[in-house]
Amino acid sequence: QQGDLSKKITVDVRGEILELKQTINTMVDQLNAFAKEVTRVAREVGTDGKLGGQANVEGVAGTWKDLTDNVNIMASNLTDQVRGIARVVTAVANGNLKGKLTLEAKGEIAELADTINSMTDTLAVFAQQVTTVAREVGAEGRLGGQANVPGAAGTWRDLTDNVNQLSATLTTQVRAIAEVATAVTKGDLTQSIRVDAKGEVANLKDNINEMIGNLRVTTEKNNEQDWLKTNLTRFTRMLQGQRDPMTVSKMILSELAPLVHAEHGVFYGMVDTNGRAAHLALQAGYAYKQRKNVPMEFVLGEGLVGQCALEKKRIVLKNVPKDYIKINSALGESVPANIVVLPVLFEGEVRAVIELASFEPFSATHIDFLDQLAESIGIVLNTIDANSRTEDLLTQSQSLATELQSQQDQLQRTNDELAGKARQLAEQNAEIEQRRLEVESSKALVEEKAEQLALTSRYKSEFLANMSHELRTPLNSLLILAQELAANPDGNLLPKQIEYATIIRSSGTDLLKLINDILDLSKIESGTVALDIGNWPLTELRPMLERTFRHVAEATKLAFQIDLRPGLPETIPTDPQRLQQILNNLLSNAFKFTEKGKVEFIAEMAIGGWSPSNENLNRASKVVAFRVVDTGIGIPFEKQQSIFESFAQADGSTSRKYGGTGLGLSICRELTRLLGGEIRLQSEPGVGSIFTVYLPLIAPIQPRRPAPLDTLESRAGDLAEISPEPVLVTAGGDRSWQAEPASSAHGTKGVEATWSLLVVEDDPVQRQYISDLMAPTNTRTIGVANGDEALAMLREQKFDCVVLDLGLPGMSGWRVIEELQTSHALGSTPLLVYTAKDLTRKEEIKLGKAAKSIVIKDARSPERLKQEISAILQGPGTEDEAGGEPGANGADPASSALAGKKALVVDDDIRNIFALTAMLERQQMEVVSVDSGQEALELLHLNEDIDVALVDVMMPEMDGYVTMTKMRELKSFGDRPIIALTAKAMKGDREKCIEAGASDYIAKPVNNAHLLSMLKSWLVR
Repeated sequence: QQGDLSKKITVDVRGEILELKQTINTMVDQLNAFAKEVTRVAREVGTDGKLGGQANVEGVAGTWKDLTDNVNIMASNLTDQVRGIARVVTAVANGNLKGKLTLEAKGEIAELADTINSMTDTLAVFAQQVTTVAREVGAEGRLGGQANVPGAAGTWRDLTDNVNQLSATLTTQVRAIAEVATAVTKGDLTQSIRVDAKGEVANLKDNINEMIGNLRVTTEKNNEQDWLKTNLTRFTRMLQGQRDPMTVSKMILSELAPLVHAEHGVFYGMVDTNGRAAHLALQAGYAYKQRKNVPMEFVLGEGLVGQCALEKKRIVLKNVPKDYIKINSALGESVPANIVVLPVLFEGEVRAVIELASFEPFSATHIDFLDQLAESIGIVLNTIDANSRTEDLLTQSQSLATELQSQQDQLQRTNDELAGKARQLAEQNAEIEQRRLEVESSKALVEEKAEQLALTSRYKSEFLANMSHELRTPLNSLLILAQELAANPDGNLLPKQIEYATIIRSSGTDLLKLINDILDLSKIESGTVALDIGNWPLTELRPMLERTFRHVAEATKLAFQIDLRPGLPETIPTDPQRLQQILNNLLSNAFKFTEKGKVEFIAEMAIGGWSPSNENLNRASKVVAFRVVDTGIGIPFEKQQSIFESFAQADGSTSRKYGGTGLGLSICRELTRLLGGEIRLQSEPGVGSIFTVYLPLIAPIQPRRPAPLDTLESRAGDLAEISPEPVLVTAGGDRSWQAEPASSAHGTKGVEATWSLLVVEDDPVQRQYISDLMAPTNTRTIGVANGDEALAMLREQKFDCVVLDLGLPGMSGWRVIEELQTSHALGSTPLLVYTAKDLTRKEEIKLGKAAKSIVIKDARSPERLKQEISAILQGPGTEDEAGGEPGANGADPASSALAGKKALVVDDDIRNIFALTAMLERQQMEVVSVDSGQEALELLHLNEDIDVALVDVMMPEMDGYVTMTKMRELKSFGDRPIIALTAKAMKGDREKCIEAGASDYIAKPVNNAHLLSMLKSWLVR
């Protein structure tokens, strides 16, 4: 009863109860089997979807048999119906809409079959209609077709409507595109596709519209260009052959104004009449009415017409004011909206100006047309002008032809007259030829004389060189011995004897200066003086004069004034050394020949006062004048020219009273000429003299090829190239005439000189030590710690010497040297390098070209440093006069750094050997001497302990050059220092000595301190 068919009767019974038990149990088994089969069939059909299943219950009968059969019939019917429906649906799904569902069914199954058959019919009609529309639109190109599906509803109705909407939309779009394309084909470019579209159709619509727009723009441009070219051609043809500018201007306006829709216009042509400047005059008008406030002519820059002509550019006015201009007719008047002013040019020159006014804005095409037309009009106007000038020239040529014919007749008559004169001229030519031959003969004679003069000049130079040697050789001995005696190292001379020695030294020095003056004058006359032209700052002039002559003025009790007047330039292009030589000579003479009163130096700009024939000064835009004014004895007028000649003085007594050689003014005159200027003299006996040096503010042109002077500066840069040692001391020809105070040349001793020294050293202890070292020499020392401060200090003030350390922080010492070399104003300051760095050969050469001396820091360096600074500050030849170094000559021999060194002196003059030996032995040196080169070589073969050799260059038989060359070939002496001694002091001596093997070079007369310093630099390590 509860549906549980798993239970059975299990009690033990018998009889009928047992049969009942067995019957009930059999019934339960049958019911259980029936339930399982029905359940299986139901599950297979209803749940698992397996159709065709049948229930099989064995042993059933009666009602259970009927139930089993009914279940099987139901399952069979359901299988047939579902499989029929699936077959039809599958056919529909596969696109077969012809199949029908034919089932014997009733009720809902029958309705379902009818519904499926109706759906199949509807789908068949829908497919047929859609296919028809698609074929008509897609394949046959027939637009406007519609699908008609009777009875369609719901989704099928929506599908039908969507297909019809697709067909309608596509029809509308394609027909719109076709209409526009047809219009474009017929040349109508105003149409465009105006239909709603999206996606690719929209892109197609936009592309076609853009294409139509581009075609429309291109067509318009082509039309405009066609219009432009057509009208330009028309104007060109119209203006061809015209010869009258007035007619042309009227024709242009009458045709141009209507063409560009202008209602008003004027034409102004460029004219040049009656001597007036070129201006614009009215030549034609279009609808033009003369008004009193509008001129008929315009000059360039006047009004818009003149401004247009001035700028040569088109001017366009928009929004013209109401009261600007009015265009009137018989019926009324109105204000134009736009005005254009157009220049007519030909090859950049203005030929005319056209002004047009219009009620409407000028289009871009019209503006372009006006610009192009203006070029054509310019060509036409130029052609008319050229034709007019051609006609004028033709008329003139015809007139000239008539006149020429008349002149030809006259010329014929003149030719007849000239024929007679030609015969006379031939006779004169013969006479001239004879004179020419005589001139050539004279010229050959002059050339021969010139060759003789050149030979004489060469002999003169050689004579002066030999004379210099012959004079300097005895002077060398005289000065060395006089210096030794004056020093009185043994203290055994009386004061009078010391005074005698001093006088001998002074007289020898004066004689040496005479020799130098003669050599200088010889070099000037032979044209071998080279000028070192640079921009010399005039700020150095006052300190230089004060330093040189202030103590002379104080010693002679004369007033000394320096007046640098306003207007002077900051620098002048000149040779500073030569200019200073000139000024020093003139001021020295002024102090020498002035016993009371004053000496005044004036520098100012000059506008005249020199000789009219001086082309250098005449051509110069500016001239500076240096005047030396004194209240001395004056010079008579008849002597004012002769005193500038060599060895000439005002009178004989001058030489005896004042001394001098008479060469100073001659040298000044020649140096001034080399600098492109001249010296002028104004003087009155008993009143005083004025010497004026005029120099142009342009670099002088050297008349001959430069030949450098054999000076200390010219040699200083080369010494490093031959120095193998770390200490280098410069040497050169005698320059005592430059280094000595001017007063010493005239017998007046000045006060002790004061020098300024700049020490560039980053170690403050070293800076203070050098300052203390130089304090006894009355030297003002300023110390800086780096290169930047050093350069700034050198730009602010003048220094006599710079001591530079290479190892500086920031800007190195090498960089400071480069800055000094590139600056003319700073590069003239003497430089001494004081460093602890071990220099390479390359560094020695580089420093030797920039520095006066190099001192390596070691135990003996303070002494050498002081000697080198003193030598630079005092200059060669002045140590003794200024006091000198305490140990230069008369120092305690026991303290000499040269003690124990052995020297060989090679000189053919016994006087020189004696003088040099005496000086060297006082330094505790061992000296051996020979008087010829051959003997020197033999001695060196036998003695290998020679430390240094001093060799005279001018010796008989084997001269010093050959001797030094052979010395270098000796293994025992090849690396020892050789110092060349020469009294010739001519250009090239130093180079010859170095090439021959000399380590260093010194000129006679030998300066003792200089020689000792040089020996220490080579022998003391």
